[in-house]
Amino acid sequence: MSLDEAVRSAMALIAKDDFEGGLALFAQINQAAPGNPVVLGLMGRTCLKMGRYAQGVDFLKGAVSLHPNVDTVFDIFWGLAHMKAYGDAVALCRDFAPLIDGDVRFLPFLGLAQIYVGLYREAVATLRRAREVMPEDFYIRHNLSTALLFLGQREEAVDCFSQLLRDWDGGDVIPTPLQRLDAIAEGYDQNELHNWFSIRLLQLYRDHFPARSMQRVLELGTGTGLLASRLSGSALSVTGIERSTAMAAQARRRGVYAPLIEGDLPGVLDMVEGPFETILSSCVLYYFADLRPFFTQAARLLGAGGVFLFSVDPLSDPREVAITGPGEYAHSRAYLRRLAVESGFKEVAMEIDRHRGPPGFWCAFRKA
Repeated sequence: MSLDEAVRSAMALIAKDDFEGGLALFAQINQAAPGNPVVLGLMGRTCLKMGRYAQGVDFLKGAVSLHPNVDTVFDIFWGLAHMKAYGDAVALCRDFAPLIDGDVRFLPFLGLAQIYVGLYREAVATLRRAREVMPEDFYIRHNLSTALLFLGQREEAVDCFSQLLRDWDGGDVIPTPLQRLDAIAEGYDQNELHNWFSIRLLQLYRDHFPARSMQRVLELGTGTGLLASRLSGSALSVTGIERSTAMAAQARRRGVYAPLIEGDLPGVLDMVEGPFETILSSCVLYYFADLRPFFTQAARLLGAGGVFLFSVDPLSDPREVAITGPGEYAHSRAYLRRLAVESGFKEVAMEIDRHRGPPGFWCAFRKA
């Protein structure tokens, strides 16, 4: 059997989804005729299809060292993307910069990889190029807003995040499925971003209320209880609200809530009685389009001088509410300020900082 015939036989097996058989035949071909870039490339691409990304990348690197071409470099890049090997992806693009220059396929993930390795200026330049070519791509703008935020260009980051969002028309809101929330409960605490949510909200509290005692606290959307587990000793009691049974089970094990109530926000708040001195909600309210019920309930449940701290996905003024994804919403400062005034709150702070990766508004209001 000739080399071409053997390659065709291996490809026929792969076409029938017999990846193991095809890869085994490619290995025999490579052993009989080592160093063939075509065979190495086919072996690498087969491994990528099988989810064997590291092995596939190794074969493809062998192929590209023998015969550099942009498609093979992109296949390596694709494999590194699936491995989340961000530093290697950036290095690959540097090594082959003259070869891949002008190939826009690399831009979106390269920009993301540059963010992960801290090359924020390079990421902004890369993602701006990507935006020029793919102006309607939400994730390019999503990642560009993140890079701008890390550079300290906060208002531009908010504008970038907002641009492709569709305004909420006041129609029906589809709640996030409970199965989705339950599914992320296990391992939730090991995610750096999830820890950031609680750390950042408590930083907001300390910055603006440094000498204040939290006293009786109500937390809206406890998750696994990360926020309450970090409260200072000035929190005399903590009442929690959580929708997910799996999340609530983990939160209860911390022993910090008395009580922890399972139910859907904001309706479950009707069964809660105050007064509280502090209401906290970290990275929860973006699940809700209409935040008026939360301000109304906060006004009912807080005593005079009580504080309400929360975070939301951001939207540029003068817009009010927009859709960021299924069951997820962004809110503008103009909208939040209007609700606050109507509900009897005074603004203490609305800061732009990292939220779910891209920017968000970290908000503090005091009941008049």
